[in-house]
Amino acid sequence: MSKPIISVAGIRGIVGDSLVPEEFLRYALAYAAQCKGHQIVVGGDSRLSRHMVRRLVFAALESSGFEAVDLGVCPTPTVGLMVGELGAAGGIAITASHNPAEWNALKFFSSEGVFLNQEEFDRVMRAYEASDFRRASFAELGRVLTHPDPIGPHVERAVGAVNQTKIRLRKLRAAVDCCNGAGAVILPRLCKSLGIDAEFIFTDMSVPFERPAEPLPENLGTLCRTVQAVGADVGFAVDPDADRLALVDETGRAIGEERTLTLVANHYLAKEKTPLVANLSTTRALDDVARAHGVPLYRTKIGEAHVVAEMKRVGSRIGGEGNGGVIAPRIHLGRDAAAGVALICEALAEGKCSLSALNAKVPDYMIVKAKVSIEGRSVAEMLPKIERALPTPKSKSTLDGLKLDYESGWVHVRPSGTEPIIRIFAEAPTEAQAREWVETVLAIP
Repeated sequence: MSKPIISVAGIRGIVGDSLVPEEFLRYALAYAAQCKGHQIVVGGDSRLSRHMVRRLVFAALESSGFEAVDLGVCPTPTVGLMVGELGAAGGIAITASHNPAEWNALKFFSSEGVFLNQEEFDRVMRAYEASDFRRASFAELGRVLTHPDPIGPHVERAVGAVNQTKIRLRKLRAAVDCCNGAGAVILPRLCKSLGIDAEFIFTDMSVPFERPAEPLPENLGTLCRTVQAVGADVGFAVDPDADRLALVDETGRAIGEERTLTLVANHYLAKEKTPLVANLSTTRALDDVARAHGVPLYRTKIGEAHVVAEMKRVGSRIGGEGNGGVIAPRIHLGRDAAAGVALICEALAEGKCSLSALNAKVPDYMIVKAKVSIEGRSVAEMLPKIERALPTPKSKSTLDGLKLDYESGWVHVRPSGTEPIIRIFAEAPTEAQAREWVETVLAIP
């Protein structure tokens, strides 16, 4: 039996293997023991194991004396947003996000509606290790309440953050791939509110995902064909918990998840100057965007919690990650596909152009991504070998694994916080150059 993957990005496991019910119950109990208040909101994506995990979470919260507010199937950002709406003590999202269907996870939110930071998460882990749980008496047991419409406030925030009049006048047509996940409960309502004529695919939340969970270009063939078949101006694809957004242009070409934040940031900064924040593995096209708009770009460790913390520190109003994660605090201070959809539609409406033309306004680079199993490997031993195997860099960072920056691109190698793998990223002006760097790393024993 394997072990769960534990990091600030959540506690993830494979159902029937590393996701052991009694252990996940203890993690939920440890989290509840750190919360102060009387309500904790709970929501998650549509994966088939959700019912089992929800029962564990509700039992933990009730036994700790909390009122659990059941949001049902909803995007991860909806959970965070509803923590703030209700003034709750915290929130739990039951989702393994981009991981395959056999995975599930617990993601913990603070009373601010953002993921726990490292210090807060460490307190949860200490409580877990010590079995330091809260025990409510029979008269103080909590209960489970069902929220009537958690999606409503989320849609209202997203619509209110953009120029809906111009979007309606543009009369956009979209094709939307919901991956049979939580996107199916929010994106139809969002598109209707913005006056977008949308064709939806993969919306049946009662069956497993019909494509791989990550909205990577190689997984979006059906969406690309749908865009062409219905003559859509844009294609949108999300992961199962709808915090990541990928784009397909009007020709049916998947332009890559790295372009989502790049195009959103370029549009947003033309309207409002603010520091830009992204993680180390996000495209250097953001450097071009920041430079063009005269604003600073701050880089962080990989992980939403790290990006959010930096955005709060520098007062940033736009940021995110290159995996399709757009963070627009006016809507929600966390990765949010709905925010990305609304802002891309506004960019198309105000720019009066196609998505391919919008994409052409920002320099593009080629990113090659790979991953290898961490089994039997020591990351600490690998990193010096990688540095010796690659050319001498212009600069390097050890903030998160190893990142080597060159005049023409960069290479970043780091252990994943969500899977038992080592991730390898390389970006260069040509795919051949980026692939050469990645293959050099892959060849290291």
